[in-house]
Amino acid sequence: MAGRQIWVGGFPGFWGGADTELDHLIDLWRAHGVQVNLVPMYHADPAMVRSAVQRGCLVHEYAEGIFAGRIVASFCNQNFLAALPEIIRVGRPRAVLWFNCMTWLFDGDRQAHAQGWLDYFGFVSEYQERQLGPQLAAIGPYATFGYRPYFNVDRVRWQYREWDGSYRIGRISRDGPAKFAPDTWRIFDRVLVPRDLHKTVYVLGYGPRARTAIGFPPSGLDVRTWECDETPVENFYRNVDTMIHKTGGSRESYCRVVVEAYAHGVVPIVEDDYAFGELVVHGETGFRTCDSDEMSYLASMLAHRPRLHRDLAGNGRRHLETALVNADECWRTWETLFGRLD
Repeated sequence: MAGRQIWVGGFPGFWGGADTELDHLIDLWRAHGVQVNLVPMYHADPAMVRSAVQRGCLVHEYAEGIFAGRIVASFCNQNFLAALPEIIRVGRPRAVLWFNCMTWLFDGDRQAHAQGWLDYFGFVSEYQERQLGPQLAAIGPYATFGYRPYFNVDRVRWQYREWDGSYRIGRISRDGPAKFAPDTWRIFDRVLVPRDLHKTVYVLGYGPRARTAIGFPPSGLDVRTWECDETPVENFYRNVDTMIHKTGGSRESYCRVVVEAYAHGVVPIVEDDYAFGELVVHGETGFRTCDSDEMSYLASMLAHRPRLHRDLAGNGRRHLETALVNADECWRTWETLFGRLD
């Protein structure tokens, strides 16, 4: 293990599935002595640069030949894909590990795979591999390595939010129309709470594209909204009791917000589709349903049964720690891959 290195085409971030996935994965790599070399392909948040350096990462400016002979990983970074022809031309990496993070292929994925430039594909869920695998196989043989997404639960101290006369429901995602169901406001509006509780709706990621997709909230609904990065994501999770996450057809490959919700004691109500079945144990760690009215009902039911809500929140945190992101199991796939590439 001594001397192992990985190079990353791209940079971690505080927001978004791929960027935060990389951010937490750095903790796993560093915990096992891997030297992490980060090469921003477009932008690097100064605060995240400081965080990465404090964790022992090295940050490099992109230059021709920087990846030659290296093990290189990139998480859904289109700038890396765009630069890949040049990267290959001036000095081929030892191996390129590509994480698409979606459930469809980009033109860059197809072209790079057709050229044989992507040595291993990392899939964030079985559902994602079922979607992408046949598309990749139609182009040519592909290799994977049993990757499992990692979340550093030690970052989030367990602290269940005691209801202080308010029941808070909400959702968080990037500002994209495919992330928001057309009836989002109706779902929240139809949630009923006991007389001694006040209902508030929190939506983080409600920007111009979301407004175009779902419009403005109805009058009388107490709503707090933020655009992406307008407030730290931790503030959202620390102030929400139940997350209702219905999409507008984004076909979630993993949905990292569910993992984040578990960490903070937020109970998720999600669609019974896509990768959610791999994350949410129905009735034990949250609920799954494709019916909008049932989503409203389940959120209402939890408002009337606070003990059940607290039990589900605790179950979710335990499920996260023991089943979804077991650090030893997450590392084992990387250890095997590094051994194969040594």
